[in-house]
Amino acid sequence: MKIYISLPITGHDIETVKARAATIKQFLSSEWNEVITPFDVCPETDKPYSYYLGRDIEALLECDAVFMADGWQSSKGCTLEYNAAMLYGKNVFTEIMLKNSKTILL
Repeated sequence: MKIYISLPITGHDIETVKARAATIKQFLSSEWNEVITPFDVCPETDKPYSYYLGRDIEALLECDAVFMADGWQSSKGCTLEYNAAMLYGKNVFTEIMLKNSKTILL
């Protein structure tokens, strides 16, 4: 399964967000899962917000599922990614689901 990680970035310390994305990616990765972060999609640091969001939506649409990290509800970009995932019938997992479940099968 190919999984896109959606997490709040704007307004947060970029290095902290990158580390969080890497931790989530490591947790979700397996021989059955390919995990993509926004930083995999757009390693550039000099582009406008619209560029990053467009590329992220493109990557999300190429995935089977989306993992919504804590705090996504307060992020406009994550909210857009969530709505795109729902509109296109992607599986959506949340960090809350992982915390509340003893067995996670992705």
